[in-house]
Amino acid sequence: MAIDDERNRVLASLRDQAEGANSAALAERLGLVREVVERHLLYCADYGLVTWKRARNGLGTAVITERGQDYLVRQGR
Repeated sequence: MAIDDERNRVLASLRDQAEGANSAALAERLGLVREVVERHLLYCADYGLVTWKRARNGLGTAVITERGQDYLVRQGR
C-alpha cells in the first residue's frame, strides 16, 4: 500500500537522522507534501513510533523511538 510505504519512508528517514528532523525538512528530503508527512508523523506519534513536538510552521522536531526502529525491522526496512 502506498500509505504504508510513505510512512515507512518517513520513519526510515528519521532513523537515519539521529538528531531528528522537522516535518518541512522531511517533506523536502522525501519529495512529499508537508501535510502528508505531518499526517504520517501524527499516526506514528499516536502509536509510539516517534516522538514529535508539533509546531504549526513544521519546525517541531520528530525523533524515531526504539519501538519505531523495531517496527521498521519487522517491515523489512
